[in-house]
Amino acid sequence: MTERAEPTIAVIVPNRNDSRYLTRCLRSVFDQPVPPDELIVVDDQSTDDSVTVIRALVEGRPGGALIRNPVNLGVYGAIHEGLKHSRSEYALFLASNDFVLPGIFARAKRCIAQAPGAGLWSAMAWIVDEENRPLRMHASPVVSLRDTFLSPQECLELAYRHGNWFTGATLIYRRGPLDEAGRFDKLYMGLSDLFTALIVASRHGAAYSPVPLCAMRKHADSYLTRTLIDPAQLEHILQRLSEFGSRVEPKLFTPAFNERTVRRLRFASVRTSGGDTMAAIAELSSGWVRSALQFFDRLLPRAWRFPRVAAAFFILRPFDVLPSLWNRVLGWIFVRSRHRWPAPRSR
Repeated sequence: MTERAEPTIAVIVPNRNDSRYLTRCLRSVFDQPVPPDELIVVDDQSTDDSVTVIRALVEGRPGGALIRNPVNLGVYGAIHEGLKHSRSEYALFLASNDFVLPGIFARAKRCIAQAPGAGLWSAMAWIVDEENRPLRMHASPVVSLRDTFLSPQECLELAYRHGNWFTGATLIYRRGPLDEAGRFDKLYMGLSDLFTALIVASRHGAAYSPVPLCAMRKHADSYLTRTLIDPAQLEHILQRLSEFGSRVEPKLFTPAFNERTVRRLRFASVRTSGGDTMAAIAELSSGWVRSALQFFDRLLPRAWRFPRVAAAFFILRPFDVLPSLWNRVLGWIFVRSRHRWPAPRSR
């Protein structure tokens, strides 16, 4: 990998009525040993005191900017608006209720400088509760035990093997490949960033660091949760993905990959709902998968959430059993043994 000039990174934070979390989010960006080059907060017609909070934290900061949308544009509309005001070569899209951890931009800049052709950089994450307390390290696949560049072909293989191997809150995109991929299609709702990341990586490769460098907040009303817990809505998204994905990036969206993606996201619906959508997912399935899901839906009471989710995993994703054991479980143990939750800084 050849080093080059230090890359420039913008952090774009779309916000609507998240004033409760904004201070933690924005300070986590400003307090970095190596801060980003820009922090652009796009307020999407908030009705709480978000604008007051943002102004107090952002105005007067080098590279800081507040953009106020004249109308509500939604998450991806706000992101696109933020990109219009950014001059940086790379961009991280940070949810206003999440936050980054010390060292993320230093690590990202170093890795990107060593892999200038990569379409994106990704790391790992912690899951935190409403009070910023760590619950666990997110069990994303550990695809390398050191900082590395993954070629487009390797990214295609990882997509087939794992599906989503990214952690959305750490994804730093190179602007050119992001624009080339069409940015984010709001019709895919909370899954849009996943599909865009898969396309970018399959075309340009990706840099990766096996280190938890952000915190994602666990809450029931997230955009991704709302996308997954409605099986009919999810099925519409999957049908559109199968039709359009094969034309957009045929090397990625092969029939075999599409089939695995359908099964993985149907399982994600069952997992996210705590097993409540098992019957609906069974109706959308066919053959022995449908029969097996219906059997366990009748056999296991609704209160038995973990057994219902476990049964759905083995039925819908038998091809993921060994990769999950190797890359998620053993990889998680390796990374967790090397990294602790950072001690909070006193304010």
